[in-house]
Amino acid sequence: MTREEFEASALLRLQRLYPQARFLKAGQLEIAILRSPSGRPAAHRLRLTRAWAAFCQNGERFDLDTYLTRVVGTIDHRLPSDWETARPLLYPKLITSGLVKRQQRPLFYPLAGEVGYVLTCGDFDLWLDADQLEAWDIPEECVLAAALENLERLWNDATVVAWTIQDNIRAFHVEVTHGHKAAFILAPQFQERAADLLRTDDFSVAIPNRNFLVTFGAHDEEFMQILQPVVRKEIAAGYPLSRLLIRINPDGYSLDTLPLD
Repeated sequence: MTREEFEASALLRLQRLYPQARFLKAGQLEIAILRSPSGRPAAHRLRLTRAWAAFCQNGERFDLDTYLTRVVGTIDHRLPSDWETARPLLYPKLITSGLVKRQQRPLFYPLAGEVGYVLTCGDFDLWLDADQLEAWDIPEECVLAAALENLERLWNDATVVAWTIQDNIRAFHVEVTHGHKAAFILAPQFQERAADLLRTDDFSVAIPNRNFLVTFGAHDEEFMQILQPVVRKEIAAGYPLSRLLIRINPDGYSLDTLPLD
């Protein structure tokens, strides 16, 4: 069974196991949960990375139905009831306009798009809404602070990959085992690392979708031309965020256009 066949099989089995829920393929080894098993609207993501690895190791002996039931069956009850349990699991995520409409009440607005918060629980992410913050009796400022603190820890475990052309570092992107890579633009150490690698304090960041982030010198027009087809491809890959570049320098953040024609 190929990876694509495994993804299709998992999606079909989920639909049969939970007819009241709604699932949608969301990317490589990822499934979006748009309606939970109880039929409630949701905006969760299920990662199949571990399931695929287990299948590759065990073949047909791997019980996919049991795995999916264990992961998805209790999704309606996975939100911690108390703030202290939830705090280390929180991360900020840049979100798309479609998700904002489904949530109806986006929680925070910086830069080019909205930021939401998720609880990362093993093989899936649970999006938070304002009602959950009220249940914990926690102001959003505390949620944002905790999410950024956890993002800093995730950054420390991430791999920064330099794009080298003729022995010169012209750009970099960030690899991490899970999480929406575009959110790293919010990490406290991001600007410092960018300035160190690119040898400038004036740089641009492209975040065409939530799983992609590449940073380069703001005045590097040659690299911008190289980047254009990559950005087009990533925008089409799903979960698009922005066709705009984010400019970062000592004056702060601003928006710039990325000519795609």
